[in-house]
Amino acid sequence: MALVSVIVPIYDVEPYLEACLASVAAQTWSDIEVVMVDDGSPDSSAEIAAAFAARDGRFRLVRQENGGLGAARNTGVRHASGEFLAFLDSDDLLPPTAIETMACALLESGSDLATGNVLRFSGHGVRQSPMHRAIFTRSARRTHVTRDDILLKDRLVTNKLWRRAFWDRNDLRFPEGVLWEDIAVALPAHFLAEAVDVLSVPVYLWREREGESTSITQNRAHVKGVEDRFAAVRSVRDFLVRTGRARHLPAWDRMVLDSDLPNFLQVLDQADDDFRRRFSDLARAYLEEAGPKVLASVPAPRRVKWELVRQDRVDDLLRVLEWERTAKANTRVTGGGVRGYHLNCPVPLPGSVTRMRKELDLRQRVDELRRQDDRLVVDGRISPRHLRPRKRIQQHIAAWLVEEDTGRRVRLRVRRRRGPSLVDTGPRRRKDWCGFRLAIDTAELPAGSSWRVELRVLHRGLVRRATLGQPGPAARRPVLAEHDRGTAVWTEWTAADELRLRVDRPAARVTGHRVVDGRLWISGRCEDDLGAGPHLRLTRPQGGRDRRYPMIISDGGTFDAMIDLDGVLSERWPDLDPSSLEMSALNPGAEWRFDVVPQVGPARPLVVDDGVERGLHRRHGRDVVVSRSASGGLVLREQRPTFHVERVWWSERGHLELAGAPMRPIDGPAWLVVTSRGRFSERLFPIDGERVTVTPEASETLGGRLPLPSGAHGFTVRTAAGDMRVEFHQAEPLEHATGNRTFTFDTDLMAEAVLTVGGDLGAEGRPKQQRLLREEFYPARRAEPRRDAVLFDSHGGRQFSDSPRAIYEELRRRGADLEFLWSVRDGQVELPEGVTPVRRYGREHYEALARCRYVVTNVDLPGWFERRPDQVVLQTGRGTPLKRVGFDVERMPLARPDHHERLAWKVAQWSHLISPSPWCTPVLRRAFRFDGEILETGLPRNDVLRHGDAARIRARLGLPEGRRVVLHLPTWRDDKLYARGRYRLDLRLDLQRMYEELGGDHVLLIRRHPNVVDRVPRTGGDFVRDVSGYPDATELYLVADTLVTDYSAAMFDFAVTGRPMVFHVHDLEHYRDELRGFTFGFEADAPGPLARTTEEVTAAIRGAAEAEAKYAALYEEFRARFCPLDDGGAAARVVDRVFG
Repeated sequence: MALVSVIVPIYDVEPYLEACLASVAAQTWSDIEVVMVDDGSPDSSAEIAAAFAARDGRFRLVRQENGGLGAARNTGVRHASGEFLAFLDSDDLLPPTAIETMACALLESGSDLATGNVLRFSGHGVRQSPMHRAIFTRSARRTHVTRDDILLKDRLVTNKLWRRAFWDRNDLRFPEGVLWEDIAVALPAHFLAEAVDVLSVPVYLWREREGESTSITQNRAHVKGVEDRFAAVRSVRDFLVRTGRARHLPAWDRMVLDSDLPNFLQVLDQADDDFRRRFSDLARAYLEEAGPKVLASVPAPRRVKWELVRQDRVDDLLRVLEWERTAKANTRVTGGGVRGYHLNCPVPLPGSVTRMRKELDLRQRVDELRRQDDRLVVDGRISPRHLRPRKRIQQHIAAWLVEEDTGRRVRLRVRRRRGPSLVDTGPRRRKDWCGFRLAIDTAELPAGSSWRVELRVLHRGLVRRATLGQPGPAARRPVLAEHDRGTAVWTEWTAADELRLRVDRPAARVTGHRVVDGRLWISGRCEDDLGAGPHLRLTRPQGGRDRRYPMIISDGGTFDAMIDLDGVLSERWPDLDPSSLEMSALNPGAEWRFDVVPQVGPARPLVVDDGVERGLHRRHGRDVVVSRSASGGLVLREQRPTFHVERVWWSERGHLELAGAPMRPIDGPAWLVVTSRGRFSERLFPIDGERVTVTPEASETLGGRLPLPSGAHGFTVRTAAGDMRVEFHQAEPLEHATGNRTFTFDTDLMAEAVLTVGGDLGAEGRPKQQRLLREEFYPARRAEPRRDAVLFDSHGGRQFSDSPRAIYEELRRRGADLEFLWSVRDGQVELPEGVTPVRRYGREHYEALARCRYVVTNVDLPGWFERRPDQVVLQTGRGTPLKRVGFDVERMPLARPDHHERLAWKVAQWSHLISPSPWCTPVLRRAFRFDGEILETGLPRNDVLRHGDAARIRARLGLPEGRRVVLHLPTWRDDKLYARGRYRLDLRLDLQRMYEELGGDHVLLIRRHPNVVDRVPRTGGDFVRDVSGYPDATELYLVADTLVTDYSAAMFDFAVTGRPMVFHVHDLEHYRDELRGFTFGFEADAPGPLARTTEEVTAAIRGAAEAEAKYAALYEEFRARFCPLDDGGAAARVVDRVFG
């Protein structure tokens, strides 16, 4: 009988199941059985499960008719034989040490269940689950929900290991036929348990679905979901009353109103009337039972919304939701003094509802930690949430160093300073008096002690306290300070991101290490008498069992120790594609940290002498690295194949040179991939042997030779076998500066290389300088004589493309006596000879907008721009609008409250607006309320479709002969965004399946909308190609055999080619009814098939020839309606009308 039974319910998870089960098979705790329950799955999931059962005896498959998740879990429990139970949803993953970490905890503590931290993962990476952040800031053994009510938020069953005897003794079962099954089990179990172990380490990887079907828990705005959620939270309420625990009702109700049901509040503006009515009815009934005292105890931002629900003021509630998304942080709170601080709510409410107290907690950031002689210097910022200390007198900061065990307090001197505001956000963040610097004398701190820093802030009569924490990227790097008297001080960050100073006397020092025949030999010298039989102890930050190895001490105080690597390396790794997002999320391998356990007393540090080099070894196809950590200790890392950089330097030519290699030679060509972390754009540099040259000021891209964009860039090495990490151990950053930019090469906490590139604006980009340029420089230049020049802007300075390009080329062809300027953002546009680049938001950009005779743009101009009387502003537009635009869009996520007023001002600055067709003219006139001249000329950008050179473009893209080209142009969704102007890539296509079906004779080109910042997933070698960096989308139409799009205006342009189109409309109803809507009968008049799934899209691409005949009549009607002026002469007509 296995010790642990892992229960995996299976239903319609074919794309995810292989990775899920592989993560279980690779657990470091191998004494498991896996009970897979096929809940009548309609896909091939059961076949995948059966294959696992056939090759691994620990897996068993149980089949049943579909009964839902709760029923499948109950079936799994009945078939489980282990002493402990774990539940794993079949689209999620278990980190490699999850079972070992929880099982070891329970075996040691005797608790009834163990619960651990949760991470979310997707194609965008791995992040802390927000709903679990506060629960798992620290670990605790044998605690209980009645002593630590933060556990009321711990409502999943999947991040736990359950003692089977406890489960059976309390007759725990999942409710069947409902959603949110976890709450009805997890919360009663917390109360029923005698003791619970809380583990701060991650034990569960929870997938965020991105494909065609979101998971049930991700889709909140449906009536059954809200009914079942209220039933679930009520079931806990009923349990507390029924079992004599009614005294815990207020705490439970407070948690429900503060962190559970608000998930539904936040989607009310996206929900239909039926959902809103049902939610309102259920919520008012719950609020009535909870009572006014509970509502009053909820934080003000939640309290306001629940009060509006209680009063049935739905319209006001929607106004508040809109205000929360759009109001600036520094405008959300008003008041102060005797009347206190209040939410600056846009609807009338009593002061008792809007009053803020505990909500004004401290926000802080530690920007830098550094050693200065015997002192640790801390630079940071702190202020109450929503409140800015604009003046020095408004805020006072006091600090104490506090010993953890004794409570001894040492007052620290605090020097206040100005720093970037913690309230303001965005590129125009202002400075205020939130900054501070403190210095800690560490030389006299006693060995064996641990210290924290406590802060007290007095802000305009408001007193708040906090422990120093919340490090920025630079502050996370550990600092080690060794003192003459033999002590050393280490900085550490807790799971709650609080700073700790650990002071101790190193027990021993490592002077060398080597690997021989699979054994790691460590040699060194003892710093103290360690007694008889000391051991080296190896522990993992990920959790699980530690390992101990004897130290053989010789005369003279030297020691040797031997570690059998097979005893610490993982027995198996997940059998998955190394480049898959699941493998990246699992990040298999381990880091082992060393310390010394003497004969008597607690464990003490083991440090590495400065001259000891790292050891690079290979075992069982994995890299094994033995090295000195950033904090001076010894670490052993087992990791995926890695490119190890040995040396980095800046050459005299300003090139970044790297020398290094992986431990296993690379077969075939390899490239160093430099990836922008902000927008996921990639630049590739060939690796020549063991050396690679990065040219950051000019590298080859689809858009020409361009500098690396500003921001942080990561490094990977790409080979035919997949990508590998780039690792480099370096003490100090390497800096390089040119006349335009700064470049800093450094490493992060995982020893991964990072190159940070400064923008091309330099000091001009600072908020103060931008304000002076807007408010003083620009108005002064407007008074100067007009300049015979044209300023072009395409997509906000991101491209040399579109109708502005076509108009420029027509003017150039005619030899116009004008100066040509082009707005360029961050140097990311290559321009032809004769065109002067203008740095967007640089001094010359303000001057050009102030003085140029002509401005030609396809985007909004800055809000501070005002057209002068002798100036022509030609708005070329973005093409024929399928979706509603301008004033026809009533609301947009994160739009400012004065969005329409600002739009009216921007439209008023246009003198001319281009219309693609007679059909489009009245649509644009109405949508933008434009009373100027509309030029009904056709789109200049489409002229190239009549006389462009397809062969040149195909060669430039390197497209293989004989393969058909599919171009996919998805638009952006207003409700899929990270921040204003930064949108998610919402493909909803299974690219792997498309590769399997089409990869033999097709190539798929994907171009992100300029507003989208996510990467295009790499799939199938060269099958999927990201052409987002190609400067002009219209030229791509020339090489495309088929267009796949959703609701993009590209359909109207591509129609000029007469080639097939496929419309991927997975969210048609939502987009049509809830987001933008359409300007014409899209569903009836679309000139190609409407496909909702990957299978339908793939079939439509395969059947393009048949579709041409089927949709021929619709296609011709579509072209006659929307493309009558696309004859190749639109740019000439525009130039005739505007430039004379």
